[in-house]
Amino acid sequence: MNRRRPPASTRPKRRGSGRTVRPDFPSIGARALRRFHAERDAYPMCGAKARSTGEPCRQTPAKGRTRCRFHGGATPRGDGPAGWHTPGFPNGLPTGKPRSDAHKARKRRQRRAEIAAMTADELARLEAWRHTHKPGSRRDRAYGRHAREARQWLDTIMQETPSAPTPGQAELDALRARFRAHLAQLEAEIAEAVEDEPPVGGLFD
Repeated sequence: MNRRRPPASTRPKRRGSGRTVRPDFPSIGARALRRFHAERDAYPMCGAKARSTGEPCRQTPAKGRTRCRFHGGATPRGDGPAGWHTPGFPNGLPTGKPRSDAHKARKRRQRRAEIAAMTADELARLEAWRHTHKPGSRRDRAYGRHAREARQWLDTIMQETPSAPTPGQAELDALRARFRAHLAQLEAEIAEAVEDEPPVGGLFD
């Protein structure tokens, strides 16, 4: 059964059908494109090597970047909610997160305030501690300390004079020398036997 379509006057209007477009809009867009292409050489370009042509890319970089969106310009980077592999939160990173720039700046301000409130004796102890401790994390300092101890132990071993061989070691060295001489004699006898043996004819000789 075929249904009749309602008259055009009673049909619901499509979304956006009531919008009006200025008649000079196409000419405005064309002028903007011509102006962009005319001034394109003055704009910074991506410059990455295009795989399709092998020439430098002529696309404009992404906002705040030096590469276009096809060559890494759209990849998030840095710390913060928009950083690479950093979870985003509606109100920014949580307080106390080590990667947060605000947390690091707050720690630096607290440290400067603590140093400013120190007495002369405390400042002297702090300077002495700085002279005896290298900058860096505790893990790096421990690794350097273990490396220095291992180097000293190796130098001590290398500088030790060899001790005199014991009677047991001397007996073992004599047995090794006798076995080597016997092995060399056997190898020489085998070589002489191979040379004196007459050649054997082959199947077609």
